[in-house]
Amino acid sequence: MSRARQLATAAGHRMLGARWAVVQTAVAVSASWYVTHDLLGHPQPFFAPIAAAVSLSASDVLRGQRAVQLMTGVALGIGIGTLVEAVAGTGALAFAVAALVAMYVALAVGGGMFGQGLMFVNQTTASAVLILALHKPGSGTERLVDALIGGGVTVVIGVLLLPADPRRLLREAVRRLFTGLRDALADLAEQLTTDRPLRSEDWELEVGHRIHGDLASLTQARTTARQVVVFAPRRWPLRERVRRSAGHSEQLTLQANAVLSLVRITGAALDRHDRLPPALHDAVTALADACAALANSDDGRAAGAAAEHALQVLEPVGEPTPGYPGAAVYAARACARDLLIAVGYSESRRTS
Repeated sequence: MSRARQLATAAGHRMLGARWAVVQTAVAVSASWYVTHDLLGHPQPFFAPIAAAVSLSASDVLRGQRAVQLMTGVALGIGIGTLVEAVAGTGALAFAVAALVAMYVALAVGGGMFGQGLMFVNQTTASAVLILALHKPGSGTERLVDALIGGGVTVVIGVLLLPADPRRLLREAVRRLFTGLRDALADLAEQLTTDRPLRSEDWELEVGHRIHGDLASLTQARTTARQVVVFAPRRWPLRERVRRSAGHSEQLTLQANAVLSLVRITGAALDRHDRLPPALHDAVTALADACAALANSDDGRAAGAAAEHALQVLEPVGEPTPGYPGAAVYAARACARDLLIAVGYSESRRTS
């Protein structure tokens, strides 16, 4: 497949995956404008639709949190901007003071959910600056009303009426992670087959970036799932199930780190042209198959059987020798054991 086709395919997948979120955002933008402009009579209520667009965006992850961050940040920024305007006027120095104070205050009070990302800090600072830039009576109040309406529409659509399915969010994030782990292990198995070092100097770095990115996405999905079952009445019946699934997904951090360790150690052995036991290739292939089962169909039984097979083929190796080859065998065993724990598979045979 050509590079252009790969890019087009990836773009199509992104658009298809975000289609429902994009439609919701478009509806929220229209509703926010209608309420502020047509019902309340604000002449240019630009911030209401912007607030809705920024809060909902093209993702159904952390929507409620973004709305709360936005509304709270706007309110705080308006207060800071009004105070700075009363003390320092609207000159160039006042803008610097407003930005400085707004950022420091937002950082000081922005703990917990307000500390995730830069939405809260950015909205606080932007609101303080706009109070000075617009500089007309009532602009602060009108902007606050617009923000509350835009954020309120977000809450109604994204939390009350059409909340994300927390099970789907967790399932998709877990599958993305296992897809990345599968690809890394499959590449590693190929390198073991040809007994050659890593494909490129940056291969390990690319694998690390992808897996850590997938772990970050899983963390966001887990946070969103927990928030949804607390604040969305439609999802309350799923609370206990989501609590168990979210807690279980935390184990996957160990699994991902075990794969990264295996990649690093085996790569170092290949670079040194160390002699690696043939069983290591079979074990890595089995681990790749286990991750593929979880990436494609959530088949925990098949994944557990493949991980157990990886332990079995490594059993004759016995106590590995010192150095990179021995460490690679230990790392492969750790991957298999972590995967068995992650899928809750009761293996009939385990090496010590």
